[in-house]
Amino acid sequence: MQACLMGKLKIKDMQFLVFITAIVALTVIVIATLNHRIKVRMIKAGLADELAVEALNKLHYDLRVDTLKWGVILLFGGMGMIVLNYITVYADSTLPYGIETVFLAAGFITYYLISRKINTNA
Repeated sequence: MQACLMGKLKIKDMQFLVFITAIVALTVIVIATLNHRIKVRMIKAGLADELAVEALNKLHYDLRVDTLKWGVILLFGGMGMIVLNYITVYADSTLPYGIETVFLAAGFITYYLISRKINTNA
């Protein structure tokens, strides 16, 4: 006799998902910017000798690959949400968590395979 809650939670869940996505995107941008600023300040201040400059260059932060990672993960997460929209699920069911986890895991695996191919070609 429990009612299906998927229809009632849609807007709230989407607002939460958009909020989390914005926080993740902002965090990635801030980390990339701060890493770059630290490298530039160290080099300008003369604190970096040749060995340190070489080490800093090896620790490059490739924003394109990181953006690809989050894009693929969010794409698969979104596909999981779309699939959940068409499945009738009751409030006490754990099925939505399992379905979403499987889609997110598929996103991580897809990202791993793509990044491995990019790194072998580079």
